[in-house]
Amino acid sequence: MKKREFCEFNIKRGHWHILSIMLMLVVLCISCKDDNTGTEPPSKPFDPSKPVVVTDFTPKEGGAYQKMVIYGENFGNDLSLVNVYVGGKPATVISVKSNNIYCFVPAGAFSGEVKVEVGEGENIKSAIAESVYDYEKKMVVGTLVGYRNEYDNQGWKDGPFDIAAGFRNDGCMKFDPLNKNHLYVVYDGADIQLLDLEKRELSTPIHRSSFGNRRLRSIDFTRDGEYMVVAVDFDGWGSGRSPSVYLLKRGANGTFTDQGNPQVVAAYMQCNGASIHPVNGNELYFNSYQRGQFFRMDISKYFETISNGQTWDPNWDGGHYSELFTIQDTGWEYQINVHPSGNYAYIVVINQHYILRTDYNWAEKRFAPAYVVAGQARSRAWVDGAGTSARLNRPYQGVFVKNPEYVAEGRADVYDFYFSDNQNHAIRKLTPEGIVSTFAGRGRAGQAADNNFWGSEDGDLREVARFRDPTGITYDEESNTFYILDTVGRKIRTISMEEEVAAEEVTE
Repeated sequence: MKKREFCEFNIKRGHWHILSIMLMLVVLCISCKDDNTGTEPPSKPFDPSKPVVVTDFTPKEGGAYQKMVIYGENFGNDLSLVNVYVGGKPATVISVKSNNIYCFVPAGAFSGEVKVEVGEGENIKSAIAESVYDYEKKMVVGTLVGYRNEYDNQGWKDGPFDIAAGFRNDGCMKFDPLNKNHLYVVYDGADIQLLDLEKRELSTPIHRSSFGNRRLRSIDFTRDGEYMVVAVDFDGWGSGRSPSVYLLKRGANGTFTDQGNPQVVAAYMQCNGASIHPVNGNELYFNSYQRGQFFRMDISKYFETISNGQTWDPNWDGGHYSELFTIQDTGWEYQINVHPSGNYAYIVVINQHYILRTDYNWAEKRFAPAYVVAGQARSRAWVDGAGTSARLNRPYQGVFVKNPEYVAEGRADVYDFYFSDNQNHAIRKLTPEGIVSTFAGRGRAGQAADNNFWGSEDGDLREVARFRDPTGITYDEESNTFYILDTVGRKIRTISMEEEVAAEEVTE
């Protein structure tokens, strides 16, 4: 046989060999299909004369709302007869077959014991898995105080947290720098309330009438903590003369009350927010809605003036403060959030749905004109993303929170910025790189039930928890707890790490 013919013969023989193998595989598949129709064997009903057995479960670790599959025997096929408990807490059972159960791990399953009960009445059989689920605690949303009844007529009510009510206006929150158990809430159109976290009591020590019944917009404190700084929105006396910022002196008993005699330190018009520079504590920054102006004032001059027995002129004509820049045109409502380092500040534009950044010039001791870092002016929506690709919907108050991972990595900026996104019913996070993500709210489980992004559920940050028009937000670094003013929900909500004691109290 010639070489060419030999090669052609071998190629043809190779093709037939491949075809033979493929034919054998097809026959094998057909044979398997004949032996097994492709359907699982029918799930047998629960037999009360036999024991229930748990042989295994997966995964072996995770947090609340983790999907879990439990394997065993005699589970039956009737969902109504099956109960699963993880760590003593009832789990949500999705489906059951005679040899497996599909469920979700409940919140607070700290002990990790996995128990299955099947049957009813005297015929209940139970079994406990030999191993335990390694439950990982996670940050969850809770309710500290407040409620909303069916008619929403609970009103404003001071007293112990279990009966206190109110929290119904837009507002801002901030801890007393000299007493970490005192959390103040300033309301737009209402008074200033005090949450005593140690005594678990709500009171109203400062009334709007002390500020001429004007709109109270933000709260801060001087660096030494001796004065409360309150921004007010008023234009009744005209441009350059309407009160913008008040100082309220701390009382002898260490608290702030109406007796602190609020004094106007800066007057322009329509102020939405005022903040003290945390490092150069003599600098006060505030804004005006009129043309989006950003003002700077040296408040040390105020204290020097009054200490000399002289009268302070808070008006623009007095020359005590200057306009640094404007952020846009007319009608820009915003608040100023200075970074703890003092290196920059975020300008949260409430009514135009975006956030700007202004960098601090240490040589000149003033902030420079601002630029956009998140969202887009006049473009409201809910979109997570970087920079101007992100979308916000009425962002309100924000707070800087130290990120331990950034610290470990040795980054220059170790703070994320968390803010309430009012009309998106969520708490969002802005990283130093300008990336916006949804931290909490808009729970998927609730949306599936009623098709609403808003609600009042506590629990897993994204799977379950929902907010209803949150505005105020602050953070306690020592306890790693966020406090949120949930305005239409009429509550003060929390975001904190799960605790066994708290879980037991809820069960009771």
